[in-house]
Amino acid sequence: MPVNLTAEAQAAKHAYEEATTLDERIEKLEKFISLIPKHKSSEKMVAQYRHRLTVLRQDREDRRARRKMATGGPSYSLAKEGAGQVTLVGVTSAGKSALLNCLTGAKAKVGNYEFTTQLPEPGVLKYGGTDIQVIEMPALFEGALDSSIGRQILGGIRNADLILLVIDLSKPPTPQMEFLIKTLEDARIKLNKDPPPIRFAKTGSGGIHIIGVTNFQEDPELIRRLFHRRRIHNCSLQFRGPATLEDLVEVLDSRTTYAPSIIIATKGDTSQSSRNYEALQKEYGERFPIYPVSVEKNRGINIIAAAIFEGLGVIRIFTRKSSGEIGDKPLILPLGATVEDLAKRLHSDFLTNFRYAIVYRMHTGQIRKKVGLTFLLEDQDVIQIFTS
Repeated sequence: MPVNLTAEAQAAKHAYEEATTLDERIEKLEKFISLIPKHKSSEKMVAQYRHRLTVLRQDREDRRARRKMATGGPSYSLAKEGAGQVTLVGVTSAGKSALLNCLTGAKAKVGNYEFTTQLPEPGVLKYGGTDIQVIEMPALFEGALDSSIGRQILGGIRNADLILLVIDLSKPPTPQMEFLIKTLEDARIKLNKDPPPIRFAKTGSGGIHIIGVTNFQEDPELIRRLFHRRRIHNCSLQFRGPATLEDLVEVLDSRTTYAPSIIIATKGDTSQSSRNYEALQKEYGERFPIYPVSVEKNRGINIIAAAIFEGLGVIRIFTRKSSGEIGDKPLILPLGATVEDLAKRLHSDFLTNFRYAIVYRMHTGQIRKKVGLTFLLEDQDVIQIFTS
């Protein structure tokens, strides 16, 4: 059964074939694919053109990577400190500097003109006995990926443990969000998204070994073509759930980063803020936690610290000495950590000679419990390890 393209789809196909630059070919091909009628007889055509689109996108990423290596420049990635690194990301004049100063006591310059911040501005947020590193990044701008400075900014954002999208409520929020999400997505920074259910590892020999190929939702021949193009001849590939070619390309790209993110909606005291906050909540509330604030009137600031700590996905564990003394500074572990994880962090001897541990969980009313290595720890637990 032939694929009967509409006049609009035919025109889009012709525009793609006539395109000369790489960016233009990608743009025109995306439009053409969206206009192909979706039915059984068009599945093969759609798959073929989607494969072409994937190849073109990868070519663009490879070119950008080569330009990045050639240009160099100052690093916008700061060494991580404390319980985690948090970056403030937004468009120009969104209120990032004022927010940084309010949260951390930093003295970042606040100006009434665009692009006041030229370099990353660090500060330290104190929360529950921990220090959280907060960094204001220079504002993102159109064409950031094609600029050496823009790529440096995006590299610094990539390094973060948590990304705070700073949205100005005095202006329509949707254009700000669309721009930020697209710019970060183009840089392979995925916000609040789980990695595809694919495991990939290169091997020294043995050819290409694929498990769960029935979960691949497209023609398996596309996998062979992709690996041939990437010169991958020996690997282990496992599909652990439904996945597409685009998912596979994402997994193969080591630059892809998956980052938790929350929205801080600033300038909540302005005349348009209530209406713009409702629009922001309606459109993005299911994907992002949203916290409205007013730095000018000091509203909503107190809850942000707790939201940031929660967003980092870590817990604070305090150690107890045999004398009964509890350490002042907690150890920071990932959410879901066990006693074994803590023992490894402290010293290998604690794991090798482990007998049992006593966990004091005063914040829930459970005073004392004897536990083993697999016991799941919670935030603010106090623990004492006993060895042989």
